[in-house]
Amino acid sequence: MADCITPSEISDIAQKDTQRLVGSVARSLAANSPFINLLDGGTFPSGVSDEQRTAVQMPAAPGDSLAIPTFVNDTAVCGTTGSQDLADAINYIYRLKTKRSFGPRICVKQGYSAFKSSYSAAEDSLNKLVTQYINADVRAQLYLNSGSKFVAAAGYCFEDLFTGGDFPDVGVQFANVLPTGPVTFKAVHYLARHLKEVLWADMWEAGGKAQMHFRFIGSSDIVESLRNEVGVERVMLALAAGSYKLGEASLAGYSWETAPAYRGIAFGVDQTPLRATGFNPDGSLALVNPRLTVTDAANNRAYSKTNPDWLAAEYEVAFLVAPMTFKRLVPEKYVGEGSFKFAPQLHMGELEWHYVRDNDCNIWGDFGWHIYQITRAYQPQRPHHIIPILYKRCKADLGLEECTVTSCESL
Repeated sequence: MADCITPSEISDIAQKDTQRLVGSVARSLAANSPFINLLDGGTFPSGVSDEQRTAVQMPAAPGDSLAIPTFVNDTAVCGTTGSQDLADAINYIYRLKTKRSFGPRICVKQGYSAFKSSYSAAEDSLNKLVTQYINADVRAQLYLNSGSKFVAAAGYCFEDLFTGGDFPDVGVQFANVLPTGPVTFKAVHYLARHLKEVLWADMWEAGGKAQMHFRFIGSSDIVESLRNEVGVERVMLALAAGSYKLGEASLAGYSWETAPAYRGIAFGVDQTPLRATGFNPDGSLALVNPRLTVTDAANNRAYSKTNPDWLAAEYEVAFLVAPMTFKRLVPEKYVGEGSFKFAPQLHMGELEWHYVRDNDCNIWGDFGWHIYQITRAYQPQRPHHIIPILYKRCKADLGLEECTVTSCESL
């Protein structure tokens, strides 16, 4: 009987492996998602309210000039009260939302002799899919709820291209201007200075001798374009030639985990950036789904491939982000169960093997499938410290040249 695997035993195996699978998903997400690392984690308290409210303190209003503050002789201050400084806070409302999904129905008989290998393959597939869902969700919420946005278009003033920029601004739209070309490092650095000097954004701290920085996330093409700007390239090559680790790491990698910041900006690569064909009538972006589903209806199967419309989309979105913009919260009960603990901001939800014996289609318990859910809430802190940047994509410069001489005989 030791070699006999029954449907109930397979169900037990799946349930016992739930923790291993969730932990593997978390590790995969931490390693492959440039967006999840932007947000602090936390818990959404249970048994309080479906809808939560958070108060964020706004900059204090000085009662005197910050250009030339008023000071009087100390001997003349008796009986005076001085100017009054005021403070204010803004309330943000947020609530939990859930995405549920389930996998294909699996016949136990078909997996009888190859359960371990097939389950490992399913685990790997689920890791990648859930990672993509969570990464896409964080990116989408940063785009939808950001309080600042910028369009890379030539021939306009900064004020015409930048929208939002204040505490009450949540979910602002791009300026009604179509981009004319890719964003430049010069423009990104101006936005970074605007974040620091005008919007009073904090910067990420870095260990060692690395400088404090903001984080820029974009496609590999736009990151490469910024790296290739003359000012950046020459400085980095000079630093590398002088054996400075800043130059070496910056030329070797793009993510802030492996490369220090350059002039206060660290770079991360988004493998599937938001792309659009233009604006919808309501002013939102006409976004294109990066994946296309190919269905085999006869066998009830399907797989996904890269969407050709996404590859051809004319416009793309990158992000310039400061810390403490949102918190990603998970329900309080999900923080840990038993001896298994996991980072709240990385938890992908409940995963279990669904198997029910009935008196109709599943009398023998031959069939089952995996179900899971992703539950999270985004608590606003400083939404206007996220700046999605809309720019136009250009054809890739492959560096290919026409060759006119093919052999010595033609000389």
